[in-house]
Amino acid sequence: MKYFKGIADVPQAKLRYRELAKQLHPDAGGTASEFQKMQEEYNATLLHLQKQKNTTYSQTQTSLEDELLKDLGRLARILIKKQVPQSFMKQKIRMTDSSLKKGILEGVVNLLNGL
Repeated sequence: MKYFKGIADVPQAKLRYRELAKQLHPDAGGTASEFQKMQEEYNATLLHLQKQKNTTYSQTQTSLEDELLKDLGRLARILIKKQVPQSFMKQKIRMTDSSLKKGILEGVVNLLNGL
C-alpha cells in the first residue's frame, strides 16, 4: 500500500483521495498510470474498510441477539415461577368444552409447574 497506508475509516480515505487526485491527475501534472494506480488502491481500501465495518456490525448484532435471548429466558423463568402462564391456561381449561384441549392444556400446566 503506497497511497492509503494508515487510513482507518472511509471519511479519511475520501479526504486522502481528494488530496492525491489534485496531485496525481494528468491535468495537474501527474501521469495517467500513477493516477490509475492510486484509484485502484483507493477502491481496494474502500472495500477493505467496508468489509471491516460489516464484520464489526455482524459481531455486535450477534451479541445483541444473544443478550436478548438471555433476557427472554430470564423473563420466561420468572413468569413460570409466578405461575402467570399456568393461570392463563387454567382459565382456558375452564372455558373450553373440548376434553382433548383440556387434557393438552392440563399437561402443559403440569409441565410448567415442574420447571
